[in-house]
Amino acid sequence: MLLKRKKERKGLNTSMAELLVVTLAYTITGRDADVLTRVRLIADTVRNAPGLVTSRFYRSRGNDAYYLMLTTWNDDESWRRAQERHNPRQLLLRSAAGLLTAPPQQWLMRYLWGYSRLLASPMLAAAHLAHIRKEQASYAHQGWIEGLRQPAVQAPLAFSFLARGVHEEGTLGGPSATPAPEGQEEAPYQLGSVLLNLFSWASDNEREQFYADPNYQDINRFVGSTGSVRILPLELM
Repeated sequence: MLLKRKKERKGLNTSMAELLVVTLAYTITGRDADVLTRVRLIADTVRNAPGLVTSRFYRSRGNDAYYLMLTTWNDDESWRRAQERHNPRQLLLRSAAGLLTAPPQQWLMRYLWGYSRLLASPMLAAAHLAHIRKEQASYAHQGWIEGLRQPAVQAPLAFSFLARGVHEEGTLGGPSATPAPEGQEEAPYQLGSVLLNLFSWASDNEREQFYADPNYQDINRFVGSTGSVRILPLELM
């Protein structure tokens, strides 16, 4: 299902140039309405950015309070131009600093599998954010994709993708790092040791079916053997 969607996209290889920026912000409890108002204002600001391809903004489900922002940019140059007015991390620090429990984390990534430009996103989602041991990152990347290609894994999903990259502070020169020469693998994003898998479902029943499936459990054990994984339950804002 997911692979079929990807084939139907106009310009199948355009995602190779696109940059995924992942922003995770933990917020204080007891001020939910204030935090949500600030984050919505930030989302509206980011959505008007030149060079932005897609954006998805999620909030936590459960006891922890956090927001996950996924913004896709045409290329590295579009992201460089966004720094002053449309960088999600900087916007959070400017307008919501008093509502954060720590400075937001931000990663720069490339899509590896499953990404497509949906007009609408399912409400239920979960982000699996894995920090892989450097020497095993490529092994984990390939093994994860192999598991995700299983039809039984894809069946309950409405939308999913796998991306790989680095923490923004780990890039040489920060967000303005120069892309690799044409024809070479794009570093540092495709050589990073952070993997993000976003899963989303149309209903709780499909989510429960997905987590109960032995194929998913095999993927989860495999990734856990190569590093540490945070699972962030989410709902779309």
